[in-house]
Amino acid sequence: MSLYKKIYIIGAPGSGKSHIARLLSLSFNVQSYELDHLYWDPKVNRYGIPTDTITRTEMLNNILAEQAWIMEGIYHDWTQPCFAEADVIILLKTNVWIRHWRLIKRYFQHRRKTYQGKRETFMDLLRLLVWNHKYESTQLPVVMQSINGNRDKLRSYNNSSAAMTAIIRPV
Repeated sequence: MSLYKKIYIIGAPGSGKSHIARLLSLSFNVQSYELDHLYWDPKVNRYGIPTDTITRTEMLNNILAEQAWIMEGIYHDWTQPCFAEADVIILLKTNVWIRHWRLIKRYFQHRRKTYQGKRETFMDLLRLLVWNHKYESTQLPVVMQSINGNRDKLRSYNNSSAAMTAIIRPV
């Protein structure tokens, strides 16, 4: 097991959050959770319809009650309790063009049915790319403000490989 029992991974779309969460989950034998599955209504096979707040909060509280967890997502407002409970908060600051490439690749994998997830339309992809391109200037400052009381737990990495190395072999 890692030095960390509760790991929160945050970053822009396509930054490698899901990838590192899966690797850490396998390495430490700890359940990982994609917060998209809590935020977007699980009964609907497309994006755009959020889970009602009460249900989402119940699901989040159930995860937080576990002895160990790995959570990943872009969320910072309704996930405030995660920052407080986490042993470490990993912020992935992957280059925007790498993120764009990954999002486009994921879209086409989904079109070929090799990607497991909600159905994305081409317009969904375009909106996501625009939002993603502005992430550093519009969302990252808000994320940093949300994390503010837990900065001592924050570890920032430019790619998932660096994060994996640091978490698996902490200094």
